[in-house]
Amino acid sequence: MKARPDGFLLTFTQPVDKAAAGNPGSYQMEAWTWPFQSGYGGPEVDKSKPEVQSAEVGADGLSVRLRIGGLVKGHVHLLKSEGVRSADGLPLLHKDAYYTLNNVPRE
Repeated sequence: MKARPDGFLLTFTQPVDKAAAGNPGSYQMEAWTWPFQSGYGGPEVDKSKPEVQSAEVGADGLSVRLRIGGLVKGHVHLLKSEGVRSADGLPLLHKDAYYTLNNVPRE
């Protein structure tokens, strides 16, 4: 999972089912941060649900470009990919990906 100016680029180890991976409904995203404090941990704050607006599968089936509305700089972004399968119909080994978006990159 790599940040892009308008979302994320996902790279897979095996080709994905293009119909499933190209469906924005196959993904859900949450974002939050934690307050700075002296102790470890704390409550999640400033929660939001960025919207997966589009999903474009690469020609080789090994990547997906997600365009996301509502990215939040400085927040942890959790991407859940429950609807994505491999080209062989297998579920993903790891369906969740976390990314702390410290800065939104420029292309």
